Amino acid sequence: MSMASVDLFEKMGFRRGEGIEERWFTKLSTLFESKSWDTLLRGARYIKGELSGVASDALLKTSFMGLDLLLSIKPPTVDLFYIDRLEKPRHYAQYLWIVVNCFERGCLANSDPPPPSTELISIARFGGADTMRGYDRVFASQLLGVIPNATPEEMEKVAELVGGRVVEHLDALWAYEIEPLASVRVRFAYWPSDGELPPYASVLYGAETLLTGIPLEDLKALTFLIISRLGAAYHKIKSRS
Repeated sequence: MSMASVDLFEKMGFRRGEGIEERWFTKLSTLFESKSWDTLLRGARYIKGELSGVASDALLKTSFMGLDLLLSIKPPTVDLFYIDRLEKPRHYAQYLWIVVNCFERGCLANSDPPPPSTELISIARFGGADTMRGYDRVFASQLLGVIPNATPEEMEKVAELVGGRVVEHLDALWAYEIEPLASVRVRFAYWPSDGELPPYASVLYGAETLLTGIPLEDLKALTFLIISRLGAAYHKIKSRS
Protein backbone atom coordinates (compact mmCIF):
# COMPACT_ATOMS: atom_id res chain seq x y z
CA MET A 1 0.00 0.00 0.00
CA SER A 2 1.39 3.44 -0.84
CA MET A 3 2.73 5.55 2.00
CA ALA A 4 0.66 8.47 0.68
CA SER A 5 -2.62 6.73 1.43
CA VAL A 6 -1.42 5.51 4.86
CA ASP A 7 -0.44 9.08 5.74
CA LEU A 8 -3.77 10.37 4.49
CA PHE A 9 -5.76 7.86 6.60
CA GLU A 10 -3.65 8.70 9.65
CA LYS A 11 -4.19 12.43 9.07
CA MET A 12 -7.94 11.69 9.04
CA GLY A 13 -7.50 10.15 12.50
CA PHE A 14 -7.49 6.50 11.47
CA ARG A 15 -5.22 4.00 13.22
CA ARG A 16 -3.89 0.86 11.65
CA GLY A 17 -5.54 -2.33 12.91
CA GLU A 18 -3.09 -4.70 14.62
CA GLY A 19 -3.05 -8.40 15.38
CA ILE A 20 -5.85 -9.43 13.00
CA GLU A 21 -6.00 -13.10 12.04
CA GLU A 22 -4.77 -13.41 8.46
CA ARG A 23 -7.70 -15.59 7.39
CA TRP A 24 -10.14 -12.65 7.48
CA PHE A 25 -7.96 -10.70 5.08
CA THR A 26 -7.52 -13.78 2.88
CA LYS A 27 -11.29 -14.27 2.72
CA LEU A 28 -11.78 -10.65 1.57
CA SER A 29 -8.90 -10.73 -0.86
CA THR A 30 -10.23 -13.97 -2.44
CA LEU A 31 -13.66 -12.40 -2.99
CA PHE A 32 -12.10 -9.35 -4.65
CA GLU A 33 -10.02 -11.59 -6.91
CA SER A 34 -12.91 -13.84 -7.94
CA LYS A 35 -16.16 -11.84 -7.94
CA SER A 36 -17.62 -9.25 -10.31
CA TRP A 37 -17.82 -5.61 -9.19
CA ASP A 38 -21.64 -5.84 -9.06
CA THR A 39 -21.35 -8.81 -6.72
CA LEU A 40 -18.87 -6.93 -4.51
CA LEU A 41 -21.27 -3.96 -4.42
CA ARG A 42 -23.99 -6.28 -3.15
CA GLY A 43 -21.59 -7.49 -0.45
CA ALA A 44 -21.10 -3.84 0.53
CA ARG A 45 -24.88 -3.32 0.74
CA TYR A 46 -25.13 -6.25 3.17
CA ILE A 47 -22.70 -4.52 5.55
CA LYS A 48 -24.25 -1.08 4.90
CA GLY A 49 -20.84 -0.07 3.60
CA GLU A 50 -19.42 2.07 0.81
CA LEU A 51 -17.22 0.51 -1.84
CA SER A 52 -15.09 2.59 -4.19
CA GLY A 53 -12.26 2.06 -6.69
CA VAL A 54 -11.82 -1.12 -8.70
CA ALA A 55 -11.48 -4.77 -7.63
CA SER A 56 -7.66 -4.60 -7.82
CA ASP A 57 -7.48 -1.39 -5.73
CA ALA A 58 -10.57 -0.82 -3.62
CA LEU A 59 -11.62 0.97 -0.47
CA LEU A 60 -14.39 -0.54 1.64
CA LYS A 61 -15.78 1.62 4.43
CA THR A 62 -18.32 0.70 7.08
CA SER A 63 -19.46 2.09 10.44
CA PHE A 64 -20.83 0.54 13.62
CA MET A 65 -21.91 2.54 16.68
CA GLY A 66 -19.14 5.14 16.60
CA LEU A 67 -16.57 2.76 15.09
CA ASP A 68 -15.42 3.41 11.52
CA LEU A 69 -13.60 0.66 9.63
CA LEU A 70 -11.68 1.37 6.46
CA LEU A 71 -10.30 -1.54 4.44
CA SER A 72 -7.78 -0.90 1.71
CA ILE A 73 -7.95 -3.92 -0.61
CA LYS A 74 -5.24 -4.55 -3.21
CA PRO A 75 -5.30 -8.34 -3.58
CA PRO A 76 -3.56 -10.21 -2.12
CA THR A 77 -2.90 -7.34 0.35
CA VAL A 78 -5.57 -6.02 2.71
CA ASP A 79 -4.92 -3.24 5.25
CA LEU A 80 -7.34 -2.27 8.00
CA PHE A 81 -7.67 1.20 9.51
CA TYR A 82 -10.15 2.26 12.17
CA ILE A 83 -11.39 5.13 14.33
CA ASP A 84 -13.24 4.27 17.54
CA ARG A 85 -14.97 7.24 19.15
CA LEU A 86 -15.77 5.15 22.22
CA GLU A 87 -12.11 4.04 22.47
CA LYS A 88 -12.88 0.42 23.24
CA PRO A 89 -9.67 -1.55 22.60
CA ARG A 90 -10.09 -4.47 20.19
CA HIS A 91 -13.73 -3.78 19.32
CA TYR A 92 -12.57 -3.11 15.74
CA ALA A 93 -11.05 -6.60 15.60
CA GLN A 94 -14.17 -8.22 17.07
CA TYR A 95 -16.40 -6.41 14.59
CA LEU A 96 -14.16 -7.13 11.61
CA TRP A 97 -14.87 -10.86 11.42
CA ILE A 98 -18.62 -10.27 11.73
CA VAL A 99 -18.36 -7.77 8.85
CA VAL A 100 -16.21 -10.01 6.63
CA ASN A 101 -18.63 -12.94 7.07
CA CYS A 102 -21.58 -10.67 6.28
CA PHE A 103 -19.83 -9.21 3.22
CA GLU A 104 -19.20 -12.76 1.99
CA ARG A 105 -22.86 -13.71 2.56
CA GLY A 106 -23.88 -10.67 0.50
CA CYS A 107 -21.52 -11.67 -2.31
CA LEU A 108 -22.91 -15.22 -2.33
CA ALA A 109 -26.58 -14.21 -1.96
CA ASN A 110 -28.76 -14.12 -5.04
CA SER A 111 -30.71 -11.04 -3.95
CA ASP A 112 -30.48 -7.87 -1.90
CA PRO A 113 -31.10 -7.98 1.88
CA PRO A 114 -34.73 -8.79 2.82
CA PRO A 115 -37.23 -6.00 3.67
CA PRO A 116 -38.20 -5.35 7.31
CA SER A 117 -40.76 -7.66 8.96
CA THR A 118 -43.40 -6.60 11.47
CA GLU A 119 -42.55 -9.66 13.59
CA LEU A 120 -39.95 -9.76 16.37
CA ILE A 121 -38.35 -13.06 17.34
CA SER A 122 -36.05 -14.39 20.07
CA ILE A 123 -32.57 -15.79 19.57
CA ALA A 124 -34.00 -19.30 20.14
CA ARG A 125 -35.32 -19.15 16.55
CA PHE A 126 -31.77 -19.01 15.18
CA GLY A 127 -30.47 -22.30 16.53
CA GLY A 128 -31.27 -25.24 18.75
CA ALA A 129 -33.99 -23.75 20.94
CA ASP A 130 -32.81 -25.59 24.06
CA THR A 131 -29.22 -24.42 23.84
CA MET A 132 -30.27 -20.88 22.99
CA ARG A 133 -32.95 -20.25 25.57
CA GLY A 134 -30.34 -19.41 28.17
CA TYR A 135 -28.91 -16.66 25.96
CA ASP A 136 -31.96 -14.45 26.41
CA ARG A 137 -31.09 -14.29 30.11
CA VAL A 138 -27.37 -13.85 29.50
CA PHE A 139 -27.99 -10.88 27.17
CA ALA A 140 -30.53 -9.35 29.56
CA SER A 141 -28.29 -9.57 32.63
CA GLN A 142 -25.37 -8.12 30.66
CA LEU A 143 -27.54 -5.22 29.46
CA LEU A 144 -28.87 -4.53 32.98
CA GLY A 145 -25.28 -4.66 34.23
CA VAL A 146 -23.90 -2.02 31.81
CA ILE A 147 -26.95 0.30 31.70
CA PRO A 148 -28.46 0.21 35.19
CA ASN A 149 -31.55 2.43 35.58
CA ALA A 150 -31.19 4.28 32.25
CA THR A 151 -34.00 6.75 31.54
CA PRO A 152 -35.65 7.23 28.13
CA GLU A 153 -33.91 10.66 27.92
CA GLU A 154 -30.53 9.07 28.52
CA MET A 155 -31.23 6.44 25.86
CA GLU A 156 -32.09 9.22 23.40
CA LYS A 157 -28.65 10.70 24.10
CA VAL A 158 -27.02 7.28 23.67
CA ALA A 159 -28.75 6.96 20.27
CA GLU A 160 -27.48 10.43 19.29
CA LEU A 161 -23.95 9.28 20.15
CA VAL A 162 -23.85 5.82 18.54
CA GLY A 163 -26.83 5.65 16.19
CA GLY A 164 -29.88 3.43 16.43
CA ARG A 165 -33.14 4.84 17.76
CA VAL A 166 -35.45 4.80 20.75
CA VAL A 167 -38.76 3.08 19.88
CA GLU A 168 -42.05 2.16 21.56
CA HIS A 169 -42.29 -1.44 22.78
CA LEU A 170 -45.34 -2.72 24.67
CA ASP A 171 -45.29 -1.10 28.14
CA ALA A 172 -41.49 -0.97 28.45
CA LEU A 173 -39.97 2.18 29.98
CA TRP A 174 -37.75 2.40 26.90
CA ALA A 175 -36.72 0.32 23.91
CA TYR A 176 -33.70 0.86 21.69
CA GLU A 177 -33.36 -0.58 18.21
CA ILE A 178 -30.39 -0.76 15.89
CA GLU A 179 -29.72 -2.30 12.48
CA PRO A 180 -25.91 -2.49 12.26
CA LEU A 181 -25.89 -4.76 9.20
CA ALA A 182 -28.53 -4.67 6.46
CA SER A 183 -31.71 -6.39 7.73
CA VAL A 184 -29.99 -7.50 10.96
CA ARG A 185 -32.17 -5.65 13.45
CA VAL A 186 -31.80 -5.90 17.23
CA ARG A 187 -34.22 -4.45 19.79
CA PHE A 188 -33.55 -4.09 23.52
CA ALA A 189 -36.44 -3.25 25.86
CA TYR A 190 -36.27 -2.32 29.55
CA TRP A 191 -38.76 -2.51 32.42
CA PRO A 192 -37.68 -0.99 35.76
CA SER A 193 -38.22 -2.67 39.12
CA ASP A 194 -41.72 -2.12 40.48
CA GLY A 195 -40.76 -2.87 44.07
CA GLU A 196 -41.94 -6.49 43.84
CA LEU A 197 -40.23 -7.57 40.64
CA PRO A 198 -36.59 -6.85 39.77
CA PRO A 199 -35.79 -4.84 36.61
CA TYR A 200 -36.26 -6.81 33.42
CA ALA A 201 -34.83 -6.56 29.91
CA SER A 202 -35.60 -8.36 26.67
CA VAL A 203 -33.56 -8.74 23.48
CA LEU A 204 -35.41 -9.45 20.25
CA TYR A 205 -34.59 -9.52 16.54
CA GLY A 206 -36.56 -8.42 13.48
CA ALA A 207 -37.79 -11.62 11.80
CA GLU A 208 -36.04 -10.48 8.59
CA THR A 209 -32.73 -11.10 10.42
CA LEU A 210 -33.39 -14.84 10.10
CA LEU A 211 -33.67 -14.48 6.29
CA THR A 212 -30.19 -12.91 5.99
CA GLY A 213 -28.66 -16.27 6.95
CA ILE A 214 -26.51 -14.76 9.71
CA PRO A 215 -24.94 -17.63 11.71
CA LEU A 216 -25.81 -17.95 15.37
CA GLU A 217 -22.20 -17.37 16.48
CA ASP A 218 -22.06 -14.09 14.56
CA LEU A 219 -25.41 -12.92 15.93
CA LYS A 220 -24.39 -13.74 19.52
CA ALA A 221 -21.05 -11.93 19.13
CA LEU A 222 -22.78 -8.95 17.49
CA THR A 223 -25.37 -8.73 20.29
CA PHE A 224 -22.68 -8.77 23.00
CA LEU A 225 -20.73 -6.12 21.08
CA ILE A 226 -23.80 -3.87 20.79
CA ILE A 227 -24.45 -4.23 24.55
CA SER A 228 -20.82 -3.39 25.31
CA ARG A 229 -20.95 -0.27 23.12
CA LEU A 230 -24.28 0.80 24.61
CA GLY A 231 -22.65 0.56 28.04
CA ALA A 232 -19.65 2.61 26.92
CA ALA A 233 -21.91 5.28 25.37
CA TYR A 234 -24.09 5.37 28.51
CA HIS A 235 -21.04 5.91 30.73
CA LYS A 236 -19.83 8.63 28.39
CA ILE A 237 -23.06 10.61 28.69
CA LYS A 238 -23.25 9.99 32.47
CA SER A 239 -19.74 11.39 32.88
CA ARG A 240 -20.74 14.54 30.95
CA SER A 241 -23.77 15.33 33.12
